[in-house]
Amino acid sequence: MPFGSVYLFPCRFKVLHILAGFIFLFLGTLSSTALAALVRTVEGGGNFHTYYEVLNRWQDDGTLDVLVLVELSNADLTYEEEERGMVGRIRMEVELTPLEGESISLKRPFRTAALAPSDANSRTLNQVFGVILRDVPVREGRLNIHVFDVNKYREGIWNEYKRRLRRSEGSTDWHAEQSPRTAQGVALGDPLYLFLAPLNQWDPNLQSHGQSKGGLLHDYMHPSRRYGIEQDKLQLFIPVWPPEGGLMPSKMEEGLALQVTSLDMNFALNDTIIFDSKGQLALEAGRSSGLFYELDVNLLPQGSYRLTVAPLSGHGRPISSGFDVVWRLDSLGRFRYLQSAEGHLVFSGKELKKFKAASPAGRESMLDEFWESLNPEPENPFNVTYLEFQSRMAHVQRFLGGFSSNGPNDDRGLVMILMGPPDEIQRKTMPMNFRDQDDAQIKVFQRFAPDRESVASKGTSSGAGQSINPYDNSGGIPMPYSERAQKQITNRANSAVHSFGFELWKYDRNGYPLFENQFSRSSMGARFLFLDRTGSGDFYLESSNLIQGEE
Repeated sequence: MPFGSVYLFPCRFKVLHILAGFIFLFLGTLSSTALAALVRTVEGGGNFHTYYEVLNRWQDDGTLDVLVLVELSNADLTYEEEERGMVGRIRMEVELTPLEGESISLKRPFRTAALAPSDANSRTLNQVFGVILRDVPVREGRLNIHVFDVNKYREGIWNEYKRRLRRSEGSTDWHAEQSPRTAQGVALGDPLYLFLAPLNQWDPNLQSHGQSKGGLLHDYMHPSRRYGIEQDKLQLFIPVWPPEGGLMPSKMEEGLALQVTSLDMNFALNDTIIFDSKGQLALEAGRSSGLFYELDVNLLPQGSYRLTVAPLSGHGRPISSGFDVVWRLDSLGRFRYLQSAEGHLVFSGKELKKFKAASPAGRESMLDEFWESLNPEPENPFNVTYLEFQSRMAHVQRFLGGFSSNGPNDDRGLVMILMGPPDEIQRKTMPMNFRDQDDAQIKVFQRFAPDRESVASKGTSSGAGQSINPYDNSGGIPMPYSERAQKQITNRANSAVHSFGFELWKYDRNGYPLFENQFSRSSMGARFLFLDRTGSGDFYLESSNLIQGEE
């Protein structure tokens, strides 16, 4: 049984258009359609961000093909310079695991068109790739999708040795109906979201389907489903299947009811699409047909929307899917993992769960509302609170280990974001004295413990060599006793961690929190001790008087 073929890999150039109104076009017979795509596209993560869309494409003979599309930003690929420009290469791997039976898998290599260096580094220009699993015999299972950057290994000597490529991956449950048709009424296939499609050139009222120009439908696929600043026209193709044997003229479907609703329920648009004569003839003959729909989104606020289309008669199979409207350029240009990291920093509980379930545009809207609620001067075009937050994010990104989609990679970055810069940092990259780290541990719980800067100030042990007990010494500046500190000092006494680097962050007051968080209700004199537990430069929060209390 044959599986798989390369489908497309055009380069997407984002262009702004100004066009108003609604355009309803209808095409006649098509050789294949799509059914049961995802309500919202799957987001892939890993070393870079991707969007995945899964489309079930039924053939007239009743067989089912599954089209898997991936969209990724140009800047996320690694390019090699060739004679005509910069060229990127990926490998796409798709595996469909049914509930019963053997898995279906497909691997395909791709290469981009030659790009100018400025286009290759752009975050607002995208690449779209796709593969088809042909003649799929099952109707339910799990889809796992991997995209590998062939020109770049993952960071780290071990990954380079093992030749592990940078990758992005996503996974979703998959389902298809047993047939594209219903017993009564028309069945609507999943809408295919399009980008910069020349719908006017496909208008059957102007020319026959056989004379249509402008390229093939699949050349304009738009898996991320983002409209607005990228394109101010929502463009769709909706497949339509009649019952077996076609529709009698007396039972011909009049048209479709369409509704666009924002997910926060503050906007709704309703419309009706009427079939034209060519489409009705195709449905009467029992052939699959399709409908093109175009909507000006200039009046839609930024956010996430749900599209619902159903037969006006109430008989048949409706569809429901989602798309985003984005009006801010920074929403397109920012790294997706930074958006996710920001949400994990400012939201918790139910709000965080809602944020994670939202689309990228929905997450941007939630973040906008959050920061606007903290704006001290709403009439000012610049939100000083958010500007300070962005400054902290930039500092963490450059100097304190950066971010993953779940937040800062380094615990110092978390404290910097939530508490602001410390009033003092005591740092030992390579402790030269056995008691350096012990003293820092005591200072966490005894805020007024003295600084013993020199070896002599720490005293000498009562016996030969250095004692593991910092108080069992003669001479030097005495340190106060801390039960909590002593337990941790004893536990690490014979550990290699004892000689690794550390940082003690001191806040003379209660820090500089921008919003309520786990540290914002601190008392005067917050202390944080970070240890380089692995010796690799990654610091972990070892102890804090805000978490473990003060003595």
